[in-house]
Amino acid sequence: MKNKILPGILMILFILDLILITQEDFLFLRFFTKPLLVPLITAIYLSGIAKKTAINSWFLSGLIFSFLGDTFLLFKWGFLPGLGSFLLAHVFYILSFVKLRKAKMLVSIPFILLYLFFLIYFLHPYLKEMEIPVIVYGTTISIMAYFSLRSRNKWLIAGAFLFVISDSLLSFNMFVNYTAVMEQCVMATYVFAQLSLVRGMISNE
Repeated sequence: MKNKILPGILMILFILDLILITQEDFLFLRFFTKPLLVPLITAIYLSGIAKKTAINSWFLSGLIFSFLGDTFLLFKWGFLPGLGSFLLAHVFYILSFVKLRKAKMLVSIPFILLYLFFLIYFLHPYLKEMEIPVIVYGTTISIMAYFSLRSRNKWLIAGAFLFVISDSLLSFNMFVNYTAVMEQCVMATYVFAQLSLVRGMISNE
């Protein structure tokens, strides 16, 4: 990430997007700011990996489907396509982490399962027909967190667990009680999750 131009543009756009979340009259501008965040993060990944080795196609696919998820979630009808896109993104991230495994980390499994249990238990009264999709999604992101631990890469671990936090906050915001501040927290943890994963993938190549 030696090139500071792309991170600089990303941070400006990211801060603008956070501000727009609280500006109801200008909320439509997020159709321009939010979908550009992951393409910029992708450009940072490609520029960082260019001189080192081949692009990890699984990881790149995860970024592409994250972009699709971001775009779908801007529309009222887009929750299920967005959820499906992010589900596939996490599957691709898992596939990119599998090659990096260095330790079994079996001791972490009970804690990850405990997180998943309490998440579903807390959300259960609010999910209704969305319960099975959310369980599948929660299970997938928990698996991603586990494989990030197996990589022993601090940036991948940070990224995966920031994703867990971001998606947990998103679930609360969508199914329990929406607030603009919570949406800002979702976006903040999400962007830094993606950046951490990029940093981790570049350092592992």
